[in-house]
Amino acid sequence: MTTTQVAEPIQERFQRLRDDWKSKTRHLSNTAQISLVFSYQKIIGMGPAAVPLILAELEREPDHWFWALEAITGESPVPKSDAGDMDASARAWIEWGRQNGLLSK
Repeated sequence: MTTTQVAEPIQERFQRLRDDWKSKTRHLSNTAQISLVFSYQKIIGMGPAAVPLILAELEREPDHWFWALEAITGESPVPKSDAGDMDASARAWIEWGRQNGLLSK
């Protein structure tokens, strides 16, 4: 017997995983621990389709999305001088997203 699984729309899946990740990492400060939470890893597993959703999250509220963005895109637009600065890193990724047509200007 086989079961047919209805695909969950990508934005709904992303939001569900994001909410789970945020609830499980609310009291963590270690970036590696934050990034290794299973729901965060599932977001990375969504691949390039998740990138515009992550970038939109960064526009709304800077958070620890940089590991996921680098893992999915293979890019690293944050200057070394801004490493560790959440707001500057978010700005660099948002600008990268705009330059690559993933966010509106």
